[in-house]
Amino acid sequence: MQYYLATDEKNKKQVRSLVKKLKTRGYNCLNDLSQTSCKSNTVNIGESEEQMIEKADFILVFLKAGKGSLYTIGYALALKKKIIVYSPEKEHYHLGKKSIFHNMPYVDICSGTFYKLEKMLHSVFVA
Repeated sequence: MQYYLATDEKNKKQVRSLVKKLKTRGYNCLNDLSQTSCKSNTVNIGESEEQMIEKADFILVFLKAGKGSLYTIGYALALKKKIIVYSPEKEHYHLGKKSIFHNMPYVDICSGTFYKLEKMLHSVFVA
């Protein structure tokens, strides 16, 4: 199962750990989070990102996500891709300030431990 991960650079340490754990469970992250984008090549980067989103079985949005994640979410919604919004800390996800996309039938929200996220992924994709 392949996924596209939308996040912010500030989450690097947690993201690396998450990607590693998910890989042991058979989930392959399509985007290389170790590479930094080059401003002179933004068109190619954008096209490559779109292709990865199209290829992904689901999109994982790791909060707090960067400003580019809004495009990722919008494009994934247009493609009717499964989207998992995940925050290891509950304060990053405010139920009272939900965005309209959270009400879409193919959007799931999870906060808490990586184990909780793994259980959710298993129930969503195996059930």
